[in-house]
Amino acid sequence: MKNNTVKYLHLERDGKSAFEIAEEITAAAITPLYAIKKIREIFPHLSLMESKEIVIIATTKYKSLYDYQGSLLPDLEEFGRILDEEEIYKKLRE
Repeated sequence: MKNNTVKYLHLERDGKSAFEIAEEITAAAITPLYAIKKIREIFPHLSLMESKEIVIIATTKYKSLYDYQGSLLPDLEEFGRILDEEEIYKKLRE
């Protein structure tokens, strides 16, 4: 697992880290997409990918965007398997 947390530790605004800012925005029931947008506004030198990574690190168990995106495939595969099973079950009931 990669850990890119250190890459962003130097980012601060008004005494708060970029991670704290992202956590506050998402805790206020505002979407992660909004948090990414706000991080980019507050730290305009960051790329979209870097802003997304900050929000992912702040709001999930993952410490890099790469690991987070890698976790999505098994979940999608499992979801597909469940849908297939439901479709088979429906056909059996017909």
